[in-house]
Amino acid sequence: MTLGQRIRQRRQILKITQQELADALGMTPQHISAIEQDKGAPSLALLPKIAEQLGVTIDYLVTGKETIITDIIPAIKADKSLKLKVKRLLVGLVEEFQAATTSEAPLDSPSDCAEEQSEEDAQTINPA
Repeated sequence: MTLGQRIRQRRQILKITQQELADALGMTPQHISAIEQDKGAPSLALLPKIAEQLGVTIDYLVTGKETIITDIIPAIKADKSLKLKVKRLLVGLVEEFQAATTSEAPLDSPSDCAEEQSEEDAQTINPA
């Protein structure tokens, strides 16, 4: 599979039109079409932007090898099958997780989380 075919396949999976991708990248849909048909290649400056919009790595676009997506947020935002509320919740969770894993403080133990959940449940049942 070629670079253009991978871009087209990923765009179609996300249900993004060539026009929508072009608008997000500040280019014409004709340019996207040419790239997808392997009649032209994206510049080195454009390649990371395409990867980000499609929620994949540059490595995947170029080689086809799937690797861990280091920033899942663009993929969440690009997924048209998710409702806006769900996207916001997922992005919030990812950001919270990233903040927790990059901070010096250790993550809560499962028992701490259970205690916090019990407190939240009690407040929901018996609001102050």
